Amino acid sequence: MLAVLLAALALISAEAPGPEARTVPAERVFAFLRDYHALPADERSAFTLRYVLQADPDPDGREWRFWTRLDGDDWRVRERGPDGAVTPPDPERLSAGLQLATDAPQGAVRAQVGFTLSAAPAMDYDLAELQAALAQTRAAMRRSLGLRALIAPRPRRIDFAFEGPAPDAFAVFPDGRELELTSVFENVIQLDPGSRDLRGAQTIRFARAPLHAVIVVAN
Repeated sequence: MLAVLLAALALISAEAPGPEARTVPAERVFAFLRDYHALPADERSAFTLRYVLQADPDPDGREWRFWTRLDGDDWRVRERGPDGAVTPPDPERLSAGLQLATDAPQGAVRAQVGFTLSAAPAMDYDLAELQAALAQTRAAMRRSLGLRALIAPRPRRIDFAFEGPAPDAFAVFPDGRELELTSVFENVIQLDPGSRDLRGAQTIRFARAPLHAVIVVAN
């Protein structure tokens, strides 16, 4: 699992895929989507699912395309963000037998699903909301896995990815005190909202907003 989702991506009408395109049930790609929406709204308010379609580059420089449709409808392009993230379909369309097609060759595409924050990218995050996102994700995994959750990896931290080098970042306390965040790896800032160092902090503040924030599941 990977790590939800950020780029504002749209479904737009386009020509149908050619005869070389491969078609599969979209449910194979958008795994767990119906399970997520089956959770009570207050148990998934702080996190959502993030889907990424990673595709090997075409030797001729073509951009592989993806389409979805229900039987009887026109094909519609499923756009990908710069990192391959795609907006998931409506779960009702998924249940109705939505199909996904691609002109990428066999084995060139890998689908991944992970967790991300429901909150839109921002410069300031309420630490309590970040803690709730991890707590809700853990509860959802326990509910889904049952006893297997005892030995499964757990949501451990949130990785904030930025365009370009990661900016300055601080935990801000109610009295105005700031604690610099130092878990920085190139364009990513890693944050454990439950860290002892952050006890009593109120806000996580970045010098600029991230591209997206992924909830990382690890041992």
